[in-house]
Amino acid sequence: MRDEMSATLSIYKWPSQAFWRYFEVKALKEIEYERPILEIGCGNGRLSAMIFERIDEGIDVNPRSVERCRRLTGYAYGQVRCQDARDLQASNGGYATIFANCVFEHISDIESVLAACYRALRAGGRLVITVPLKEMDHHLLFPWAWYARLRQRQLEHVNLFSEICWRKLLGKSGFSEIEFRPYLLGKHCELWDALDSLGCIGSGRYCVATAVGLIVPRLLPRSAKRWVLDRTATWLSAKARIKGDTGPACASVVIARKY
Repeated sequence: MRDEMSATLSIYKWPSQAFWRYFEVKALKEIEYERPILEIGCGNGRLSAMIFERIDEGIDVNPRSVERCRRLTGYAYGQVRCQDARDLQASNGGYATIFANCVFEHISDIESVLAACYRALRAGGRLVITVPLKEMDHHLLFPWAWYARLRQRQLEHVNLFSEICWRKLLGKSGFSEIEFRPYLLGKHCELWDALDSLGCIGSGRYCVATAVGLIVPRLLPRSAKRWVLDRTATWLSAKARIKGDTGPACASVVIARKY
């Protein structure tokens, strides 16, 4: 567990980001993926390289992320393109798997994206996505409605839905055999928000988490950085081992099949 937590920390410098991603990676590694695979919102590709040996195609709307993906982990991708997920209608029935990790909650006009994914999958193909659920609003640092709205704006969650709502949207797009696999439960969500809300102080590239990620590695010697990484990974791993009733699902892997 500590090694995987260290791996996510090496990608996401702020502890809350690594903590959330740890649970995602653990859940996503339990799934078998058929190729060819399309990843929507590939970013720089480093997290997906922890899950997949090979991804046939990746797309991202951010040109800088696409260039980083090509440069840093291009070996893991057959090709990487700058493209909006809403333009997938150009592809028709070629993919066995479409994968998106914490992407769909940020895309407006989500119904057109789901319909495009359905068209882009071959018969029997699967859509595999991870999404935060509306339930997370009840497991934040503060129980106030205004705070939940603030966090939703900070996180740019335009589609923060319940499991029931996601089932309806996927079914409306034609998907069937819809499965939810929870991976982040209430107690873990509370710790995540306590850490993440601090990192969100500020704005954009001037927020605390971004500043720490840019400045601290340049100030600390390599041995000190390794020590901080090791101590943080050990602490987060202990928190991830919380047992017993950890509350309802605040995020889930969603698997939907096209027939």
